[in-house]
Order: sequence, then structure tokens, then C-alpha cells
Amino acid sequence: MGGSFLFARRLLGAALCALTLLAAPVWAHHRSFKGRALYYSDRYIGSTMACGGEYRPWKMIAAHRRLPCGTKLRVRNLKNGEVVTVTVRDRGPFGTEAKLDVSRRAAKRLGFYVDGRTMVRARILHDS
Repeated sequence: MGGSFLFARRLLGAALCALTLLAAPVWAHHRSFKGRALYYSDRYIGSTMACGGEYRPWKMIAAHRRLPCGTKLRVRNLKNGEVVTVTVRDRGPFGTEAKLDVSRRAAKRLGFYVDGRTMVRARILHDS
């Protein structure tokens, strides 16, 4: 089961990355967005991310459904004003109304690690 799940996740990730290349120009005029942010569960440590590499909770990374891989975001927690810069390296969050998943390190710096979610405003710094 584990091998087929990883294969399916990689295949889905590759397909989503290909689709983001088509959607990238759409983001040219949408330089920021507001929404709920979650953080990755530790159960994903070592899992392959859609943009390549393995998830490491100590990195400043994020997952977004459509932004191109490598996009840098400045994320501000709207509850406490804390700000971090993250790089989009994965696809998600899926099955939820959230707009962004961030790594454990980013969640701690943003001050919502204990709560598990918060409202954020993210601004695109640059697309890769």
C-alpha cells in the first residue's frame, strides 16, 4: 500500500506542476491572497513533495494548490502580525477550505503551531 500511495502522490504532483505552468500567467495580477493557513503534520516527514525533495519540518516551505513551484511568499499572521518568507514546494491543502499549508518551523515562527491554523495574508515576492 505504501509504494502505490507514493507513486500516486508523485504522479498527481507531476500533473499539478504541469498544470501550474499553464495557470502561472493568471497569477501575474493577483500578487496577494488572504485565507486560512494550516501546518503540515509530522506524519509527512520524509514524504516526497510535488515539486521534488522530501518534506523536512525545519525548512521554511509551503504548499499551495496552484502557485508555481519555487514561488516565494511573504506570509503574515493576521492575528498577531508575525511574518515569515516561505517557498512553495508542494501541492495542497486538499479537502479543506485552507489556502496554504506551511512547515512546522514556519507555523512556529508565525505563532500558530499550537492552534494548528490561522488566518494569513500572503504576498507573492517572485515566481520561479
